[in-house]
Amino acid sequence: MRTDFAVQAASDGSVDTHDLERAHDLLRRVYGATSMLAEADPSRPFRFRRTVLGEDRFALGRFLYSGSLELTSSPLPFFVVGQLHGGRLDLEGGGYRHRAEVRTPFVFPAYATHRVRLADLDLGQVMLDRTATDAELQSLGALPARTPLRFRELTPVSTAAVRHWQSLSSHVYRDVIGNDEAMASALVRGSVFRMLVTALVETFPSNVAPVADEPGRVPLPQTVRRALSYIEEHAAEDVGVAEIADAARLTPRGLQLAFRRHLDTTPLAALRAERLRRAHDDLRTGSPAQGDTVVAIAARWGFAHQGRFAAAYQEAYGRSPRTTLES
Repeated sequence: MRTDFAVQAASDGSVDTHDLERAHDLLRRVYGATSMLAEADPSRPFRFRRTVLGEDRFALGRFLYSGSLELTSSPLPFFVVGQLHGGRLDLEGGGYRHRAEVRTPFVFPAYATHRVRLADLDLGQVMLDRTATDAELQSLGALPARTPLRFRELTPVSTAAVRHWQSLSSHVYRDVIGNDEAMASALVRGSVFRMLVTALVETFPSNVAPVADEPGRVPLPQTVRRALSYIEEHAAEDVGVAEIADAARLTPRGLQLAFRRHLDTTPLAALRAERLRRAHDDLRTGSPAQGDTVVAIAARWGFAHQGRFAAAYQEAYGRSPRTTLES
């Protein structure tokens, strides 16, 4: 399935050109750029390079533009978190003004027309489809139905949030995006998308509110049992809180509260635990002689980061996944 996000964010994913018109044509198609005013340096050749890898809901890329450029961009169908590696970028739009700082992430006001001034830009980008992101946050009860995500500021809430965002985006770039086996797994892709959405609203101040306790709303125990049964039956599918809540006949907020009260955990943590158990079963019955590997089994059950999978497995079963597979 291809979406507007995939077409606009990932089309012409790898471009490396000295042709100014080709570069500006891509900026028009992908970023809705208008009113472009370029200033080239006659002492050196113009160069534009853009690389993008991802899927329908998320993509990571790198953007390089030599020379100076001023442009106006239409509202985008995807959120963009940028991180400056070199050059200069000034952003104005949605009531904000921002000058990017090297190695400090910032978020574009994707829902507003904005003006960009750049010079010799080297920019890392993480892009998240706006429609899918809003739907995920609404399913978690973090946003009311039909309420879009809006940011109160373009800069992170803390240095700890910066470190968390950088660590996650580096992991996705290093361990997932370029890993064909991981990207072939719908579970891995769904898990990565949800992690990026969560990190996005934890990193930048927005209209997202945490799930708060609601006194007097104590779901009946059978709702939790229905949810656990659904998790067990659908652990191999790309499901999230919305699907589990629907099976339990609860709202997403009610499901979160029910799991907190009755199990002292969350629905997604229970889903990860079930997938870890399934991975354990596959490791026990697998055979290296027949081509089974820890990496493949972990990816099959949605675990893209091998170090975190190994740590979670060690904690749950008291030995490494490799030891289980080879025993």
